[in-house]
Amino acid sequence: MIRPRFHPRPCLRPGYYMRGIEFTTRIPRHKRQALERILFFNGCQDRFAREIVDIIKKYGPPEIVDDIEGLRVRVGNLPEVQCLFAVETLSGRPVGVAVYIRADLEHVTVLHLGMSEDYCAGGMNDDVGLLLRMMGEVRRSSSCVKGVRRVEVLYGGQRQRAVAV
Repeated sequence: MIRPRFHPRPCLRPGYYMRGIEFTTRIPRHKRQALERILFFNGCQDRFAREIVDIIKKYGPPEIVDDIEGLRVRVGNLPEVQCLFAVETLSGRPVGVAVYIRADLEHVTVLHLGMSEDYCAGGMNDDVGLLLRMMGEVRRSSSCVKGVRRVEVLYGGQRQRAVAV
């Protein structure tokens, strides 16, 4: 069987643990429904509907794919899209996803972010700071890639910004 072209970031340790949340590049096949809920049917995404539509027009729609190692997210026909999943340690439930690409030699661009509603602002687990933790992990893993200097987030309109790595 031919291996997919996707290569996980060398610095991202599978199952990296951080206070009740693990970060990984793949999730098990039986977690598809939970991932669909986070990525496509998220009650929090209306806050960023215009940005989501613009990103889909520019890069293509996100799609859940099942490869040899589990589930990941692909965006349009972009090669080498990276995924970071946040998973609750005790339950194994996926609670967040960040989908990003290396836009050029110096920049990593986060195309899509999704979080379980209970981890969004105002949710019962919002004190965990999942968004900041996911972005910190994207930043940390990007800092291990030679030449990358900034991580850019496309969501947030006025708050859109590039963060130094």
